[in-house]
Amino acid sequence: MRATASRIDLGQLFQSAEDALGVQAMARPDELHWAALVRLASALAHAAHDEAPALRAARWEISVWIQSYVAFERDRAQYPQIAEVPVERPLFLVGFGRTGSSLLHNLLALAPQARAPLLWEVWTPSPPPGADDGRARIEIARHRVEFLAKHAPVVSLAHPMAPDAPDECHWMMRHSPLWVMLYDVPDYWAWLKSLSNAELNQLYAHYRLQVQHLTLFKRGYWVSKAFSHLHFMPVLHDVFPDARIIRLHRDPTAAIPSLCSLAQSRRSIYLSRVDPRAIGAGMLDLFLDGMARSMALDRARPEAPVVDVHFSDLVADPIGTARRVLGVLGYPCDAGAERAMQAYLEKAAAAPAYQHRYSLEEFGLDRAEVLDRSAAYLAWAEARCGRSLVV
Repeated sequence: MRATASRIDLGQLFQSAEDALGVQAMARPDELHWAALVRLASALAHAAHDEAPALRAARWEISVWIQSYVAFERDRAQYPQIAEVPVERPLFLVGFGRTGSSLLHNLLALAPQARAPLLWEVWTPSPPPGADDGRARIEIARHRVEFLAKHAPVVSLAHPMAPDAPDECHWMMRHSPLWVMLYDVPDYWAWLKSLSNAELNQLYAHYRLQVQHLTLFKRGYWVSKAFSHLHFMPVLHDVFPDARIIRLHRDPTAAIPSLCSLAQSRRSIYLSRVDPRAIGAGMLDLFLDGMARSMALDRARPEAPVVDVHFSDLVADPIGTARRVLGVLGYPCDAGAERAMQAYLEKAAAAPAYQHRYSLEEFGLDRAEVLDRSAAYLAWAEARCGRSLVV
């Protein structure tokens, strides 16, 4: 462990969070979560490269993690009924980053009875949405969105974010591959990949509690999207037995460098030196691991309700795709929802266009290598989607 890791005092940060939230002697995370937090703190401090702004950012990330945990535990004590909230037929959109999941998620969120988490809810989930009007937390989210727009413009332009719009729920997960995209944390990623199914189940069961927390006062079937769900695919149906899954697929020679570009922009906020080759290697490994876990689902649970979506089909007919997947998986989609979807698409089309430019080569990747290492996935996805992903 580098010297910088010792500068993140977890005990002190927990004490500060408890003091700020007016609670004392709040239960610390269980052994698995605590060991993971120690590893994450060390990895983030290491990734700071002894740069003061980056180290401050690492401390901030960990402090947000701890504040969220303490606030969540406070809410569980105040609202013990959280653990009894039903999570029936949740719908998960899974796929690697940059596969069109944001578009489809926004459309599916407009379906009757859908409950998609909003950005301000996943960034500051406590108290449970509905317990107050959320105005203060919406304002906090607005400032964070403005900060990203100023300091990581590629992220904001390629992946537009709004406080009151649906967004990725891996922001609320305690541990997930999201950290691997945001920071250069290979030791943490190696640990995350090494987890047994029992350990994955323990982490994902905590995520289920957070879903129950967010739906305590705002019910509906959960509609979630995040590439982090790929990592928990081996235990997804153990934790959510009646879950439905939509898998999104895109040519990896386009999806991988696109996510690399976002990772580079995000990491450059605090670091003066960002290694694009490390980003490329990391995102390729993230992709391959996620696809292996996705393919394994078919072998482990061939009866699982899953729909596969080709990126080109989604882009060509977004509403038709939304209507199809909802129908196949047994969710309602009425004329009112389709009108709302059309209005959403028209508003999105009226926004200023942004050409997101990236290449494999700038991240040290080679097209032939990516296709070769993805060969098993590409053959499987072609069989699932009915045609090749490769452009």
